[in-house]
Amino acid sequence: MKQHHPDAEIAAGNPWYLADQFRSQLGTRGRRRVIEDRWRLFGMMLRDWRARHRHTGVLTVLDAGCGDGINLLGLRGLMTAERLPMRLFAIDYNPLRLARARGVEPRAWLQQASLYRLPFADATFDTVLCNHVLEHVPDMTAALSELFRVLRPGGLLIVGVPNEGCLMARARNRFVQPWIGRTTDHVHFFTAQTLTDALRRAGLHVQQLERETFFFPCSYLNMCCSEFGVGHWLMACLRALLPSQSGGLIAASEKPVHG
Repeated sequence: MKQHHPDAEIAAGNPWYLADQFRSQLGTRGRRRVIEDRWRLFGMMLRDWRARHRHTGVLTVLDAGCGDGINLLGLRGLMTAERLPMRLFAIDYNPLRLARARGVEPRAWLQQASLYRLPFADATFDTVLCNHVLEHVPDMTAALSELFRVLRPGGLLIVGVPNEGCLMARARNRFVQPWIGRTTDHVHFFTAQTLTDALRRAGLHVQQLERETFFFPCSYLNMCCSEFGVGHWLMACLRALLPSQSGGLIAASEKPVHG
């Protein structure tokens, strides 16, 4: 599989490596609602995990592949809203995005690093968040092995990926908007089954799988629906009718306590 190198992609002007993620994901009220709904799912998964494990202390949390720091902003909001103490850590292999993330959460410990070689000791973190990253990583097995290694026994791994293996996504990439398939650096195209299978092969116990939005076979239609309340309602209805065609997947899994 092709391995992209961030410095070369930045120098070449690849928009996947340069574009302002805050503008593209939080730049309008509708898009922000999608991200805030995602943050609520992350918060629910953290609360459920803490309740199961009766965890009352400071959470050590790694955002593995933090990008511009959007989810660091969400985690900081969770800390404030629920008075939930966290020590935040983040890594990304793109130096441009990491510099932006430092401006979002200067109190977090951030470092440029690869998922293949995380700069942390074994069993460091209570929680690892890896959101919209694994689809970019050629050697997913090696990346999941590293995430597993740095989780403490019983720790929580939250993984979010686009549901790009579904029928609607394949129709978009092959027929409706084939240029997306040519320009993206995605190398994995997940379904609910392939995601949960990968997590289980890595030795994790999948506790919960949530779905978000809906995968229209045209990105412009998806953007239009995201901008209006009725569009969010429509996506929720379609997701309930056709869950296999959801826009994204979020899995919560745990590292076994023993073995």
